[in-house]
Amino acid sequence: MRYLTPRERKRRRVQRLRLAGLILAGFVVFTLLDFPLLHLLYQDDWLRVQNHDWYRLLRIMGYLGTWLLVCLVYIAHDRHQHRGLAVLLSAGLAGLLAELLKLVIARERPVHDGIIQPGLYHFRGLFSGFENGSNLGLPSSHAAVAFGGCLMLACFLPRARTLLFLLALGCGITRMLTGAHFATDVYVGALLGWACSRLFCSFAGVHVPDLRPRYRLPV
Repeated sequence: MRYLTPRERKRRRVQRLRLAGLILAGFVVFTLLDFPLLHLLYQDDWLRVQNHDWYRLLRIMGYLGTWLLVCLVYIAHDRHQHRGLAVLLSAGLAGLLAELLKLVIARERPVHDGIIQPGLYHFRGLFSGFENGSNLGLPSSHAAVAFGGCLMLACFLPRARTLLFLLALGCGITRMLTGAHFATDVYVGALLGWACSRLFCSFAGVHVPDLRPRYRLPV
């Protein structure tokens, strides 16, 4: 590990505090938007929505089998075979962490039996999900898998990072269209995916891609 000067350590602490503040602010914003977005996006006839090809395309981004296929393609055709494994592990670890957090937090899904649940959030109590893990929503494991796989792949294909990000975001939106998740469920799932991709990017020796658009200044 490279030695860091006191100034560099201070700069790194400031960056981490800013990142933590940004993540917390994002959670607060999405919490405020949870119910407006739920009423805006939720489709009563969600069974019809699921029959559309675009829905299926976006939904399977949160399916671990999709990333197993990507892993096999990488291993078969790329000389950096470990990259395919990194994509699969990033998606798989993110999904596993999301499933574990669901059992710990035990917050129910916003819609039950086709009806938006009355009141605000419905919590069963910490760790109660280990007794009954059905109908739990926070965080979205589909979003975690989608972001874990897409952002990891974006580390290796930086020119496709915007498209990959939109595919992962689209997967999260499909979960909201059917009433399976709040916006905060998708947000926390996306954070897990981002964290896992960052972890495996470090192991693979590549930088986490910057998803912000870049503009060239006029000469």
